[in-house]
Amino acid sequence: MTRSALVLQGGGALGAFEFGAARALYERNLAPDVIAGVSIGAVTAVLLARPANGDALATLKAFWEQVTVPGLLFPPPLRPYASFLGNPNFFGLRREFFMWPSWFTWPTWTYFYETTPLRDTLKDLIDLERLNDPTVNPVLLVSATNVERGEIEYFDSRLGGLSLDHILASGSLPPAFPMTKIGSQFFWDGGLFDNTPLGAVLNALSTSPDPDRAVYVVNLFPNKGPIPGDLLSVCERMKNLQFANKTFEDVKLLCRFNEVARLMEALESLPDDHPVKNGEAYKVVKKRGYIPIPRIVSITLPEPAPEFGDADFSPDALTKREQQGYEQAIKVFEPPP
Repeated sequence: MTRSALVLQGGGALGAFEFGAARALYERNLAPDVIAGVSIGAVTAVLLARPANGDALATLKAFWEQVTVPGLLFPPPLRPYASFLGNPNFFGLRREFFMWPSWFTWPTWTYFYETTPLRDTLKDLIDLERLNDPTVNPVLLVSATNVERGEIEYFDSRLGGLSLDHILASGSLPPAFPMTKIGSQFFWDGGLFDNTPLGAVLNALSTSPDPDRAVYVVNLFPNKGPIPGDLLSVCERMKNLQFANKTFEDVKLLCRFNEVARLMEALESLPDDHPVKNGEAYKVVKKRGYIPIPRIVSITLPEPAPEFGDADFSPDALTKREQQGYEQAIKVFEPPP
């Protein structure tokens, strides 16, 4: 039986792509054993892992329906930017924004939008009791950046369960959203540090005895892109590079460990009294417990994200992203001859 994991990047409205990819995954009965996410990926992860009604896809669909912003009062060309004024079920401009004297205090602010609407939305869609239960599967991993320490922190559901604060912390992207306090520490969006929590997932699967393991990585920011020709495209390229998957070199290094794992398997067949098994080097390597890394399968948005694509919650944009996610996943599961 294949053990699998799902890794979900952050990217705001681009997260609808993750919904499409998850739909293809779950329709093929490939529900993962571990789900890890950052920012909107953390939201997707918790909705898949701890849905209130037990139906992961229906819950995720309900979320995207609720955070869609039709922008009917805006001319069609401006509807993709309607959420700049807020998203009723996701975020809203802080009250002081509409009080003109407070505009002079903007330099003292640390954020522009309140995320209470997102908390309220998730309360209705998530089974909070199961979220707080460390024994519930699938395993849920979310990450956030510790503002003071300047370090990434991974919150693992197996270590005491999780709360909504952990999900919101993972998506506290500055300067749009406020820091989230957990205990005595303050956190920002995990994507500021690492938008692809692959390492934490590999650790979570490392104890599995199953030789057939797969990790599905959903990339919202493709690494490849055209050479920019103007300032807007420069900003677009910068954002895609900032949040792109940077784990490829790490994976190359990990693949070398596969050779060590295979060598150790071969050495295990030697008699117990063989000189090699008495060697200090063999004992040290055996103690480390090298095992082959899982198959890593990428499902990637087919074109670079527009500069403000992560803020476009318009119906057309979300429908397009969901369909792209589904189609790209199908290409991975059912490659052409």
